[in-house]
Amino acid sequence: MQNTSQTLRPATLQITLAAALALASTLGLMPSHASAVEAHVENAGIFTAQIPVEGSKIATGQAVIVVDRPIDEVLRIVLDYANYVRFMPNFTKSKVIAQRGNRAMVYMEVSVAKGMYTLYGQLNLDERPQDGLSRVVEGRLMDGNIDAFDASFKLTPTDDGARTEIDFRIYVDPDLPLPSSVFSRENERAAGRTVRALRARVAEGRADSI
Repeated sequence: MQNTSQTLRPATLQITLAAALALASTLGLMPSHASAVEAHVENAGIFTAQIPVEGSKIATGQAVIVVDRPIDEVLRIVLDYANYVRFMPNFTKSKVIAQRGNRAMVYMEVSVAKGMYTLYGQLNLDERPQDGLSRVVEGRLMDGNIDAFDASFKLTPTDDGARTEIDFRIYVDPDLPLPSSVFSRENERAAGRTVRALRARVAEGRADSI
């Protein structure tokens, strides 16, 4: 029997990921009371939504949260591309291929189906110039085994700079034979998981500095 922890060819990936998403969606309709309570606690203070995308039936997932740290401390974590593997959900690899300033080409791998399969992509990550006090870091797929991927972190100082609002958005289109609503929900859930992970990472940094 072959090792099931492997990087799949796109055709094989479509079949296996479709089955995994369909199963996850079905199971999600019947959460236990314990899991519902746990999810409520984890999602406290997080706003999530689905944002329509022109020309696509799949929506962008959005999640917004405010953390009790200044923007510079949060931005430092968001720009630390090589260490995304340390806190981003299901990341198994984040390797900087080339970098100049805050612009970088990064190879990333994400484990799905409890480690059975791997999604991979080469991303262009960069900070986009902004008017005002907000800072925006965007990631766009250059190559990989999914059809489309866009993500962005928008960081805005609040409470006279003592806190930071994080507005994270993600759009993934794997071009699989499932209803677009499934992927819209997955994008929204992925956004929520990401800001929760970033909040925890920020808290770790605060604990380390005490």
